[in-house]
Amino acid sequence: MTNTRRSFADISYMGVNITTALAPYLKRFTFNDNEGASDEIQIELEDRERKWQGPWLPKKADKIDATIQLINWRKEGEVSHLDCGTFYVDDVNFQGPPDTITIKAVSVPFKDGGKETKHTRVWDNAGLKKIMNDLAKSAGLSLFYDAPDYFYDRVEQDKKTDLAFAKELAQKEGLSVKVTKNQLVVYDQHDYESKGPVRAIERGTTDVLKYDLKESAAEEQYKQVKISYWDGKKKKLIEYTYDVPGVKNGPVLKVNKRLTSLDEAKRFAQKEARNKNKSSKSGSITLMGDEKLLQGVTVDIKGFGAFDTKYFVESASHEITGGYTVKINIREVLSY
Repeated sequence: MTNTRRSFADISYMGVNITTALAPYLKRFTFNDNEGASDEIQIELEDRERKWQGPWLPKKADKIDATIQLINWRKEGEVSHLDCGTFYVDDVNFQGPPDTITIKAVSVPFKDGGKETKHTRVWDNAGLKKIMNDLAKSAGLSLFYDAPDYFYDRVEQDKKTDLAFAKELAQKEGLSVKVTKNQLVVYDQHDYESKGPVRAIERGTTDVLKYDLKESAAEEQYKQVKISYWDGKKKKLIEYTYDVPGVKNGPVLKVNKRLTSLDEAKRFAQKEARNKNKSSKSGSITLMGDEKLLQGVTVDIKGFGAFDTKYFVESASHEITGGYTVKINIREVLSY
């Protein structure tokens, strides 16, 4: 039996499915699944009839729902899909010749004042989950929180957008944020790195199309973090040294922070080590489309010599241009 493998972008615009009407014009569909940012899609359309640059021109903030449908993708009779989510038109680009329209839409809804509106506010004696929930609501999102809850005496947002401030807070605690499916998602990087791989990627197999892996001397791993802070109650400077597991040689990172306890110093020292060391071994791999390869999962890399290990997927770009491919950007999983 012939495997009639097929993939296509299933698109709804303002609640109306336009997949069939879109098909004659569609040149490329891309779904970018991102860490620390909003997800996005790009729809590239041929426009020789000048419909998209005229009466069909999308309007800013119009809603688009997108799914990648897969039929007989791995074997005959198998049907699967990738729900890309809900997006809002951010900009429309017109190029030529030949005339082409590219629609870019993002997963952040547009509220009064725009998605780049900056806010100033203060939280006293509040937990991180509460703060993140307030930021999500302000951005028109619900909150999905999968991380420990940390408590602070005082947190100040000073002329920053809600999502930029959420990312800043998360990074300090070794957490990641993203916006997808009308949710602000907050999760613990180490916990997600500890999960089992969704698959192995093996060099020489037919679905591996391209790879680019690197270990950068410029990203040399720190072997120690020395953190110091002023203890207002004891009226003295407190210092704490964190020895990074598995790193025997490397520079020492010195940090001064406004902290309230030794436990907080220990937590921040470990998070600083992660933030500084996590990009020393990284790269990208392009494969035949795989709906399981999403931001936040892990993969095992095999057959790549010294680069063989477990990696975390930082972002994934799924693209349909007649065929279906996915490019993943990856970094080595840390043990701490």
